[in-house]
Amino acid sequence: IIGMLIAHLGTGHVVPGGWGEQWMWIFDGRSSALFATLAGVSIALMTRSITHDDSLGWRRARVKIAIRAAILLPLGIALQLLGTPVVVILVAYSVMFLMTLPVLRLPSRWLLAIAGAVVIIGPVVVLGLRDLTTGTVGPTTVNFGFGWGELVTGYYPAGIWIAYLLVGMVVGRGALASRPYAAKLVAVGVVVAAAGYGLGKVLLGTVTTGDYPADVLFWPDVLLSTEPHSSSTFEVVGNIGVALSGIGLCLLATSGRVGALALSPLAAAGSMSLTIYSVQLVVLAILGDDAVWYPQSNVPLIALALASIAFAWGWRAILGQGPLERLLKVASDASASRVGR
Repeated sequence: IIGMLIAHLGTGHVVPGGWGEQWMWIFDGRSSALFATLAGVSIALMTRSITHDDSLGWRRARVKIAIRAAILLPLGIALQLLGTPVVVILVAYSVMFLMTLPVLRLPSRWLLAIAGAVVIIGPVVVLGLRDLTTGTVGPTTVNFGFGWGELVTGYYPAGIWIAYLLVGMVVGRGALASRPYAAKLVAVGVVVAAAGYGLGKVLLGTVTTGDYPADVLFWPDVLLSTEPHSSSTFEVVGNIGVALSGIGLCLLATSGRVGALALSPLAAAGSMSLTIYSVQLVVLAILGDDAVWYPQSNVPLIALALASIAFAWGWRAILGQGPLERLLKVASDASASRVGR
């Protein structure tokens, strides 16, 4: 959540950038990729107690996820109608939630195999279709795209981004309370990130088109890009590595009582990410487009981040689950409870 706030409001992404321009770029693209990976973790947490032969339990889980997708779709469209210069991810989330339904019961090795196939084949198909149908490899659909935009031409193309959710589902099935497991996530994440970004950089530096260097803004050179939201294999692999390391570090930091207590305000914000994400867009609509495109300082960023954390911490202490999170749970649980044998 804080990473996305930095990507939206921070001065580091402005040229010439302000304070933080040397490190704020780290959050561009990677925050939303972590967001998507954590969505897969959430799905795993919803289903990890269901035994393989519990058909009724799996049916109810599918209904829960489908209802959440059905709620996220109009919510995402409503937030898009605010007209902020931020690309809303919730509609793409809705599509990706539905895409997970057929594979919920698959073993982790199959989920990883599918994710691997998506990471390798998805960019070729999605970016190729973009170039063929729109004349550019960049995203062209900003708002609701009637399925095609969410799968192919949007900023979060589900035809590629579903890999993040699948990896997150595998992560969420692991021993999240185990320090060795958390340390393994960090180590694997570092290796995967280095391999993705590093190999992409090396290949990009060696490939030329005639007498000119590779240009990642065009097909097929974009397939070697590691730039945020380029959706290439190397960017996605690098993002997955960052997500794994980030999750592992957070698990390690909160594995003890002191760490868990010290980071409880951040945990509260994370527990109601949908609410904070949605409110953030309302605030951006009030501040106006210039707050995103031409930020004069990081004061709005810091104020919104601190206010979000304080709100979440107080709400969780007094009322528990966040308002929009409670809506999703009540609606999905009520629908699932009606599923009979």
